[in-house]
Amino acid sequence: MVLMEVKEVLSSKSQPLFPEVVLKEVEGNHYLHIVIGRFEAAAISMAHSKRQPARPISYDLAHQILALVDAQVVRVEITDFNAHEGTYYAEIALVDDEGNTHTLDARPSDAIALALRFRAPIYAAIEVLKELGCVRSDDDEWVAAEVEALAEPMTAPQEDHPFIAPPAANQLEQLERRMRQAVAEEIYEEAARLRDEISRLNKDD
Repeated sequence: MVLMEVKEVLSSKSQPLFPEVVLKEVEGNHYLHIVIGRFEAAAISMAHSKRQPARPISYDLAHQILALVDAQVVRVEITDFNAHEGTYYAEIALVDDEGNTHTLDARPSDAIALALRFRAPIYAAIEVLKELGCVRSDDDEWVAAEVEALAEPMTAPQEDHPFIAPPAANQLEQLERRMRQAVAEEIYEEAARLRDEISRLNKDD
């Protein structure tokens, strides 16, 4: 496992509705981008910047409940990536009031949001980092996500998916990956649109 830290929460200029949490290798230059929901992005951003909402959100409440029963999150891990589903997997290590450790299956966004509230370390599997990690150039076009409005309606779910390469990468490969993601999330209108765009590009070749 490789120790990571939350670097920032970002929004792509081409996909502003799908923010990403960016994890950076603590003792290296590799980054891991994970697409998450807007609510989760707001929760991570607020904990990362040490800001408190006017009222506790779900992760704050979970933190309070666990602390009340003397349980705490001591470690989270990004353990795997399913290429077929286009989905990351994570685990939360929880220690109860008797000192017993329990491992819970979780989405990376949930695991990271809780880890920040418990100040627990975040790790990524070496295999995941090698396969999906990247070294981000200063020229990459990413901007801070607009994730303040927790009450805004959620967009179509597209959570915990891999970083989609910036425009300099192969366009056809990007589109095919996005289409697989849309199918996995049953966003069929978007999948059909991407399929048509892929067909057009193939014809142009």
